[in-house]
Amino acid sequence: MLVPVESLNGETKAAERLKRAALRDFGVVAAEDRDDPRWDDFPSYRITINPNDAPVPDLYKYALKLIGCAAHGPGEKVAWWVNFTYRGERCSLAMQKFGLRLYLRTERPENEALTTQKQIAKQLRSSMRTVEKLIVDAAPDLLGKGNATVRNQHTSLRRAYEYFRERAEQPSHIEDENESGEHPGGVTWRTFKSGKVRMQLNSFHDMIAAISAYVSLLEHDLVLALAFSDFDPSKEDLTEIIGSRWGEKWGRILGKEDEAGRYWQRLFDVVERWRNPYSHGGFEKGHGATIFLHTPGVNAAVPIGLTRVRESPLFSFMPAGESDIAEVFGLFDEIDEYIKREIPEAVEWIDSGLHVRYDEDFRVELAEARRTGRFEHMVEAHGYAYDNFVNMDF
Repeated sequence: MLVPVESLNGETKAAERLKRAALRDFGVVAAEDRDDPRWDDFPSYRITINPNDAPVPDLYKYALKLIGCAAHGPGEKVAWWVNFTYRGERCSLAMQKFGLRLYLRTERPENEALTTQKQIAKQLRSSMRTVEKLIVDAAPDLLGKGNATVRNQHTSLRRAYEYFRERAEQPSHIEDENESGEHPGGVTWRTFKSGKVRMQLNSFHDMIAAISAYVSLLEHDLVLALAFSDFDPSKEDLTEIIGSRWGEKWGRILGKEDEAGRYWQRLFDVVERWRNPYSHGGFEKGHGATIFLHTPGVNAAVPIGLTRVRESPLFSFMPAGESDIAEVFGLFDEIDEYIKREIPEAVEWIDSGLHVRYDEDFRVELAEARRTGRFEHMVEAHGYAYDNFVNMDF
């Protein structure tokens, strides 16, 4: 859901550019023409704008608004609509429940109307270059005021983590493979592939994927939780926090003292041992077990980190056993419970699936809901409003 902003710097110049170029054939429906009954006498033709051409439909509405066309709505199963003219013919662009629709009223035959509608859609797409530049230029100021929403991806990220975790804990059964034969000359041969060993290797690979998925989930949730901390966009840069390392996000939200510090250190150790070597091209920190020195006197290639070789998953034939996997996921469960205790309101909001805003209005509303003990009511109210928005029940 978009949060309204009064205006952006540069709108006047952007409007002039649109009127000269992309939207030069578009016009405003004059007030005296809005109720002209002649419009109702013409057939109305409708097409649906491809979502790939308009991934953010509101930007089309904004482009038309810049050249003076008023937006209306909401209405029954319609979020908004804009009336305009195209080369003198009456048109409407409407965001309806089943997509973005373009309407054209004309006396011309249907095939000509379709050609015109495709041209209208093409020019609307062309207007996006000007609109996008206007918004990108305004982005630093908008972010500085906290006028931003982060899409809540908790559920999908959690699903990925649980998928790999289940595979790591319960790998698909693989049977042993025995093969034998006879070479020319009568020499026999035999091979054996252990199903158990391959299952253990699969578990290990899925554990690494689950660790990566969990850290990604954790980073995402910590960014969402930022809105429920003492975040002040005038003093902190939201994009800088999003781009920071997971440990810095942890420190910002949970701190690194006492219990928070102990959990951070344990998670850090897991990430360093298991995930990081596989996230950096198979090279461990310090290259302990991945670079071998040609050592005089030993007459062999020796790994740099001799004292750490036993701990290296890259140096072992069987990198992780059942106890390692259980220990990793046990820690993750502990961390999940700890976070629920420490920031319960943020967790409740995140679990609801609602997107998170960082603007002043949201922060004031949140503070008031906390003060009056009505936080759960706030979650329900926002959930109800979002459902209505999605279903276009206005």
